[in-house]
Amino acid sequence: MKVLVILFFCFLCFSTNAENIKIGFIDTNQVVTSLSQYKTSIDEISSEFEPKKQELLDLYNHIELVRTKIDEILKSDSNKSIEDDLAKLSNLEQSFRKETEFWQNTMNNKKIDLLKEIEILVNQTINEYAKRENYDLILYENIAFVSDKVDISKEIIDEIEKL
Repeated sequence: MKVLVILFFCFLCFSTNAENIKIGFIDTNQVVTSLSQYKTSIDEISSEFEPKKQELLDLYNHIELVRTKIDEILKSDSNKSIEDDLAKLSNLEQSFRKETEFWQNTMNNKKIDLLKEIEILVNQTINEYAKRENYDLILYENIAFVSDKVDISKEIIDEIEKL
């Protein structure tokens, strides 16, 4: 809906004063994922959580070993009680689920915080660039077609990279 309203106002502006209007479009996904700050931060987050990922993988492998042991006991028709093994397996699986959820939530929260910081930086840069380059309107997201002539995503990336 916002896009239609903006396009309507653009049409009105074009019809009355077309040669004086300067419009740009920004592909926000391209801007964010192209930034060296984003790439570096994502690598840092991944590195930070790599040991935990390995720990969870080891726990998963251990759970699979316990599960295999229980299956072997059940197949052998042994009279040995497997209640302790089943309890151990259940505890390990529950621990694995909790640890995995915590790890994923923590990592996602760090990524969200990173994106919020980048959003602030991108918005500030767009505002400064728009004023300096005399843009009347800058559009982003949910646009069906944008010509290369008005796509200023690369310029915004270059501006941010200069900082």
